[in-house]
Amino acid sequence: MPPEPKITDRALDLFAAMGRLRCTCPPPRPLAGGPCPGCAAWFDLHAELHDELKLKPWQWPCVARQSPKRAGSHALNNEISVRMAMLDAAAKARRTAPSEKEGSPDAEPVAGEDTPV
Repeated sequence: MPPEPKITDRALDLFAAMGRLRCTCPPPRPLAGGPCPGCAAWFDLHAELHDELKLKPWQWPCVARQSPKRAGSHALNNEISVRMAMLDAAAKARRTAPSEKEGSPDAEPVAGEDTPV
């Protein structure tokens, strides 16, 4: 398996944005007229994420739209599953990590907190 990509803040932002997009294509997919706006945006963000992770051209797709099980070969599915798990874990860690400002002595007090007089 290739080395793990570096998960940057931009990669996490792209991955999160991709997860918020919804497909509105009527069945059967894809339409001859092209993808819906949600799918078109997802494919654009996917290309940006692939570049941000500095993956090789043969590491396409870098993540799966629905499930890694639908991505292609068994080997590809495993690689995509690992990459998606890494992105999910990094996104969760970023959401649950205290902000840099909270722990600093210069941090602004939060409304409702007791502040020393």
